[in-house]
Amino acid sequence: MLMDSHPAYPMSCFLWFHFAGKLDRELFRQAANAVLQEHPLLRSIVAKDTSGRLHWVESGREPDIHFSDVDEIAAPQGLDLFCVPGLKMVILNGDTPEEFVLRLEVHHTATDAIGTLRFVEDLLFRYALARNFAAESTAREPVEPVRLRHRGAYGLSWGRFLRMLPRQVWGLERARTFLLHKIIPLVREKPDLSRPHPPPNYPALFSKEWDNECTRKIRSQAKRSDMTLNDLVLQTAFLALKEWQTQENIPPGKGFLRLAVPVNLRTPEDHLMPAANIVSMVFLDRKPGSIQNSSAFSHAIHREMEHIKHCNLGLALIFGLTVYRRLFGGFARMIGQDRCWTTATVSNLGTCFADSPFLKRNERLLIDRDLELVRIDTAPPIRPQSALGISLLSYAGRLTLNMQYDTTLLHADQARRFFDLLCDYLEESPAPNPLP
Repeated sequence: MLMDSHPAYPMSCFLWFHFAGKLDRELFRQAANAVLQEHPLLRSIVAKDTSGRLHWVESGREPDIHFSDVDEIAAPQGLDLFCVPGLKMVILNGDTPEEFVLRLEVHHTATDAIGTLRFVEDLLFRYALARNFAAESTAREPVEPVRLRHRGAYGLSWGRFLRMLPRQVWGLERARTFLLHKIIPLVREKPDLSRPHPPPNYPALFSKEWDNECTRKIRSQAKRSDMTLNDLVLQTAFLALKEWQTQENIPPGKGFLRLAVPVNLRTPEDHLMPAANIVSMVFLDRKPGSIQNSSAFSHAIHREMEHIKHCNLGLALIFGLTVYRRLFGGFARMIGQDRCWTTATVSNLGTCFADSPFLKRNERLLIDRDLELVRIDTAPPIRPQSALGISLLSYAGRLTLNMQYDTTLLHADQARRFFDLLCDYLEESPAPNPLP
């Protein structure tokens, strides 16, 4: 991910935490400084050793926290890991004096969204302790930085690796299709990779939160159709891609629409891992003519995702990149090609803070007597020629759908029409009569 990051398209992931209440800024800064000692990758930079190999080194910097009513907040420009750590925190004013937003920008090389959530949970709990609103005895088991040494093992012993190796044959076939399939971009315009900064209004985001009742209906319709919520979101994305291109009079073209789907590679033993990037990707390809709002199409997605889980094919990309690096000159050569690799990214963070030690009010975390976490938004990185990053999460019994888009390739009204299609399809019941 470090090689795939550049000024025009930073490899940055954003999370917004919306709060109601008042914040003691000095205690918050102290809590952040303390918790960062437990999450070393978020306070480190990347350097080259004498052999030219890259490695993490301690930056020695204090946490980068800015307040919008005091500091001049510049638009995000990405994080250069060779100069600054991969975490930046900004406290933004809310709609009223009793509201504020904590915005985190993290470099995806340093951590993923799940790792960021663990960091934020530790930060908020440390703040609650400082405010005498939480007891030390209720804290989660602390993370263990020493585990970072094994973050690339993915829980694999030699025995487990050999047992799963036959199933990775399917991964070789997926790697072949990844390289050979011609992927249809969302729009035909090419991005300007020479641009020295991210797209205007970066990160441009649309967001929708469903109330508890609507959330239950969406989950129920997925269950009635023998699908997971993740399956339903992927079906929704394919249907929206096809219909949006039709509405925008974009010729379907020859090839495949491709969704990139992050896969969490953490094992149960990784629950004490500090913030780190422990995800891979799987890719779902569909020809536009095969995309239909039908039970056959939805169950094809479900079967493919179940097959991916059963065969641990999230590891296939890791193994494939290792082979590609050794045989064909490395990942940098591949991403340097002028071609579209994915049409859009679709991420599902699952339920946020489900096992948190905090007290709750209406399922929302209570951080202090007069401070509660109301809502969470997130946006995965957007890549060149992949104009959309779609993310789903659940918090406080409510689903939230976010979509970041490339403002150099899409006008705001075009992106809004696509986002409305996503929401409409997600709220509608899938085709009836699920297959056995």
